[in-house]
Amino acid sequence: MDTLNDLNERVDAFVGTSSFDTPAAANDQAPIDVPAEVHEDIVASVDFSEVELADEFTEPQIAVTPNGLLPMEPLPIDGRLRKAALRMPDEIEEASGFTLFGRRIKSLIYTTDVAVIRNSNADAVFAVYPFTPQPAITQALLTVAECPVFVGVGGGTTTGKRSVQMAAVSEMQGAAGCVVNSPATAEMVEHITNIADIPVIATVVRCDDDAHAKVRAGAKILNIAAGKNTPQVLRELREHYPNLPLIAPGGKTPESIRETIAAGANAIIWTPPSAQQLQTDMMQRYRKMKEDATPVISRDDVPIIDQVAAAEVSQVENMNPDVPIPDEVIERVASIHERVEEHRANRGLKPSLHGFFFRGKKR
Repeated sequence: MDTLNDLNERVDAFVGTSSFDTPAAANDQAPIDVPAEVHEDIVASVDFSEVELADEFTEPQIAVTPNGLLPMEPLPIDGRLRKAALRMPDEIEEASGFTLFGRRIKSLIYTTDVAVIRNSNADAVFAVYPFTPQPAITQALLTVAECPVFVGVGGGTTTGKRSVQMAAVSEMQGAAGCVVNSPATAEMVEHITNIADIPVIATVVRCDDDAHAKVRAGAKILNIAAGKNTPQVLRELREHYPNLPLIAPGGKTPESIRETIAAGANAIIWTPPSAQQLQTDMMQRYRKMKEDATPVISRDDVPIIDQVAAAEVSQVENMNPDVPIPDEVIERVASIHERVEEHRANRGLKPSLHGFFFRGKKR
């Protein structure tokens, strides 16, 4: 191996004789062998705990406006009285959602109560009820809703031609989609898709041939109503249909909602509390507020409500005395009426009855 002095001399000679204009083959110098050894006891590591992010990655985004620097995200807007009292659970925002006519839908509120629908922030309404579908009910729901409404058109008690006609009428009224119950046949789904230009939401209870037949018949969305087996059915259907929108109830707890989303649901159907339950809770709060704000009343301030005790109080002795009308007031009013009567007499009119009270009064 060359010594350090020999190596330095060869490097100096190479630098002095080499040129960028001279081809590499023209150099007479041999390649330089530089020994490079890395000891095994050297460990290279990076401690990311000491890495600091730049300020532009940690500070909230702001916008430059004529009024100064304002946050990029605008503030929410609510009315003084009207607010979205029924807000969907925050866990539903973790769902991927599906797009319907350019609108992203992640949450569906399962109710037909117009007051609840009007005061919620759901992305859509899932209006299915255990009665035969009626256009009047659909029209009432569409009148109050500020979001797409999926209406039930039958499939169980109401089937066949009437369900197909209900789907057509619902589309004309403005419904965003029609829901058919699990007993509905694939043939009925096909008839609805041929006559209506709104998506058909087919309800299924398991991943079987019936569910596959409804998809082939034209169902655009599957509603999984399998009870406690909903997550399992969701996983099975998701394996067969990776891109088909699937909706399902998410249960009553945040954990069940997350489990339903993880199983493959694109949107969650949420059942809100009834208006009667909300009214009961509100009255309980009002009563508690009244009890907390009620001052302590002494016994003397309590009104007498006992009939026997109240009878002992003389009503005559507690009456206010009559206040007589002063004579000067009576004389002034009488003079006015005398002038009025004189004017009426000059015009040939009969005396009025108002002067009867002041007859005999002198100024």
